[in-house]
Amino acid sequence: MKIFIAKLPYQYEGADLTELFSPFGEVSSANVIMDRETGRSKCYAFVEMPNDAEAQSAIDALDGKEILDKAIAVSQAKEKTDRPAGGGGGYRGGHSGGGSYNRDRNNGGSGYGGNSGGGGYNRDRSSGGGGYNKDRGNGGGGSYRDRGNKGGDADY
Repeated sequence: MKIFIAKLPYQYEGADLTELFSPFGEVSSANVIMDRETGRSKCYAFVEMPNDAEAQSAIDALDGKEILDKAIAVSQAKEKTDRPAGGGGGYRGGHSGGGSYNRDRNNGGSGYGGNSGGGGYNRDRSSGGGGYNKDRGNGGGGSYRDRGNKGGDADY
């Protein structure tokens, strides 16, 4: 079972977590999440324990426990959900169109649009579509920095 630990003291490391959880059973991994830019702890971590009963026992015993004057929060980790691809929201111009600035690398996006057509500042790298479109008629432009096979230049 994967366990999520929040509100950890900055000083805590993976070895400290292994020591904290090992009285409850075997610990297969313990990872404190670090900030990429600063190299400092983000004050949360994940611990994996192969035996679910032992893991649940550790959760029950350690949730709310004070470590270095901080009460930690311990719970079963939730599975990461996939975020929907593509853009959404953004400025809606004219009658149709809409969308947003989209950095999605798999799906096209749309954005500031005219009557029919969309467009958007889009960094899509595989699907086409997008483009800042001032045309109030039909169609939309291509995407900015589009590297796929679809789309064209921005339509000004």
